Amino acid sequence: MHFRCVRTLNFWTCFSWSLIAAAFLVPGQAAAQSVDLSGFVKSSYYYDTRQVVAARDVDFLLYPAVNTPDADDPSDRDNFGAFQFFSRLGLRVDDFEQTVLGADVSGYVETDFFGPTGTTQNTLRVRRAFAQMRWDAREVQFGVEWSPLFTLGAYPHTVATEAGTPFNPFARQPMIKLTLMPGNLRLIGAAAWQMDAFVDAALSNAPSGTDPQGGVDAQQQAAIPGLHGHAQYVTNRVTLGLGGYLKALRPLPLGERFFSGAGTAYAVYSGDPLVLRGKVVYGSVRDHVGIGGYLYDPAAAGNDVGAADAFQQLNTLSTWLEVEKTGTVAPGLFAGYLTNLGAADALDSPPSDVAYATRGVDPDGQSLASVWEVAPRLALNYGPMRFAFEVQVTTAQYTARLDDHFAPDPADDEDTVTNVRGDFSVFLFF
Repeated sequence: MHFRCVRTLNFWTCFSWSLIAAAFLVPGQAAAQSVDLSGFVKSSYYYDTRQVVAARDVDFLLYPAVNTPDADDPSDRDNFGAFQFFSRLGLRVDDFEQTVLGADVSGYVETDFFGPTGTTQNTLRVRRAFAQMRWDAREVQFGVEWSPLFTLGAYPHTVATEAGTPFNPFARQPMIKLTLMPGNLRLIGAAAWQMDAFVDAALSNAPSGTDPQGGVDAQQQAAIPGLHGHAQYVTNRVTLGLGGYLKALRPLPLGERFFSGAGTAYAVYSGDPLVLRGKVVYGSVRDHVGIGGYLYDPAAAGNDVGAADAFQQLNTLSTWLEVEKTGTVAPGLFAGYLTNLGAADALDSPPSDVAYATRGVDPDGQSLASVWEVAPRLALNYGPMRFAFEVQVTTAQYTARLDDHFAPDPADDEDTVTNVRGDFSVFLFF
């Protein structure tokens, strides 16, 4: 067993993590032979040429804010900020003295300082926390981990905190995940739940007399967890994958449940010195900090206010590609595109009568039609430190009218808005 408290941590932080480590060494329990503390300190300094739609104190950039019709447009203002809450601590326990049901066991707990919601920061939160059991060709995890739709083996390695969001689904979820590993194949299945940090908003403009639920409550009241399924082919240099996600929701407590979902395909090539990554996602990923969501069509409900036929998911199609060089001087380039497709079936109600839980849609104003981004970067890696520069050029297109699929009408005049973010970040890894 080994544990080392790093000098960059203050006394109380070090003392707290020492207590956590000691909890794994209680007499009478099987002792972990390896207890490793790791993490990094990240300080980001950024400048935006205009106001943006973002989360986490503007650190988590999604897309530029819409123009307002006023002559003095409040969105047309530049912005400067600094951010340190992304810094994190992780504790891994491994090499236990005994196996459990023939499996090697390990555990991991990771925290950062974002706080439990977008408005509560500079406080610790559970970021990832899981127990893992591993046999020769299979493993099972219990706890909070990255959503398989985020895909640990194929996600953008941007300097920006959002890691390619909204083009790449971003979420960590409480889950039970089983991975089978026959040869080069990885077959992944998971039952997962939403986290409070990424709650879907409740239906706006909801039916009279109802009490619509937000994302977490709507999923819990559906009494079915979200279901992930992925198949991957993995070698030392190549990862190829296909996956899907199915989620049940009951937005109206006395209504019926309905289902929404998404599918993805992705590929990674890890060469020397270049790494290529790419992914495409179709469906509704609102609980993954995406643009989609769902709507309620009152005319389709008929006499049954909570009928499942009254709900439809709002679809998006997104794709991204990334190339980067490894080494001390590591340039990279990320490019992403997303389009808002609306519902698959035409509405029975006019868009102004529809209730919805989504981001970027305003039936009485400008609605988000598409987003694209190009982000070149340069990382300088010197031992435990990294100095990283990134420029994100993000353009959003808005339209003033929704069609009969609750999608931005392509025949309408588009309002194009662009933001340029310059990001300088310094990392200290330990």
